[in-house]
Amino acid sequence: MLNNTTLSAFSQQDFSQWFARDIFFAVKPVIFGLILGIGVLGIIGNILTILVYAKMGYSETIHLSYVSLAVSDLGNILFIMWSIICYTPIIHLLFSQFRLTTDPDMFASFTGAWPSHAFSKTTGLITAWISIERCLRVVFPVKVKLMITRSVTKFVLISLFTLGCAPIALVLYGCTFEWRLDPLRNETRLFMFEGNFKLLNPLYQYAFTLYGAVYPVFSWITVTVSTTFLIVTLKKSAKWRKAQINGQTNETPERKNGSKRNVISLRTSHIIKTNIVIAGVFILCSLIYSIILVLASFTNEFFFNGKLRYLFYLYAFIAFLLSEINSSVNIIVFAVMGVRFRTTLMQILLRK
Repeated sequence: MLNNTTLSAFSQQDFSQWFARDIFFAVKPVIFGLILGIGVLGIIGNILTILVYAKMGYSETIHLSYVSLAVSDLGNILFIMWSIICYTPIIHLLFSQFRLTTDPDMFASFTGAWPSHAFSKTTGLITAWISIERCLRVVFPVKVKLMITRSVTKFVLISLFTLGCAPIALVLYGCTFEWRLDPLRNETRLFMFEGNFKLLNPLYQYAFTLYGAVYPVFSWITVTVSTTFLIVTLKKSAKWRKAQINGQTNETPERKNGSKRNVISLRTSHIIKTNIVIAGVFILCSLIYSIILVLASFTNEFFFNGKLRYLFYLYAFIAFLLSEINSSVNIIVFAVMGVRFRTTLMQILLRK
């Protein structure tokens, strides 16, 4: 017979799982609706961003970085939406139509969640690059123009896309397709499953480490330090301008010339403010996303096929929602902070 302690522990564990399951199914329609709705707006916004900067031209390297950011955000949104669609009856109908048999959770993870991880981390790497570039342009305004050319920027951005998306191959390597006879339906069907478990587990760990720790930590530290530096520099520049306008400066001619060289132009100031807003949104929205990856890498139960799967689903879909928001708001930031972007955007919308 089971003692009271065993029954109590069993009841508490079951109650936690049932409670998490009930909450998940209660908020699932709301979260799914928000993800799909925001996703549609995000797709339109990122496509418009690409068109606007294409029309503005790429004479400035920052435009290349912003377009790359929009492409990465677009990929992230598309795969997040696909992950959600994988849990709808549409996919089950497609499986039956094409005689494909697989676990819906595994299918959503392989074809949706993991690619979205890749693009979201690529977005983080590109955001870090934009922050570093802005800092260098503030510290070395003349030299950087000669160093960070369009060719250098293209090479860096292609490298970041490669670094961000390459680890996905470690996970997809374990995905196996095989034609088998299904005795229940008396027909040959294509089965999709995870093969070579001994090899797949280390590959999972490598991918989890890169996407859950290495890439986000590097991005957070780089973006945070660079953004802090830019904020301090902007404040010093604004203080210097205010003192010059009011004529209340007691600086010697030498120090005055040095301060003038360090002052930021109004146009550069607008670009820096845009980068600061983008960096702030990125830090806030990507935090939960990476925490989930870290927890999943250390706890086997906190995964789509573990005992804590409903809690995992709940946090994962909230993280998807935040990641999608991060990938969708940049066009608003560009339009609010940039007069030229806003003007070009209106020309495209009005077809002028």
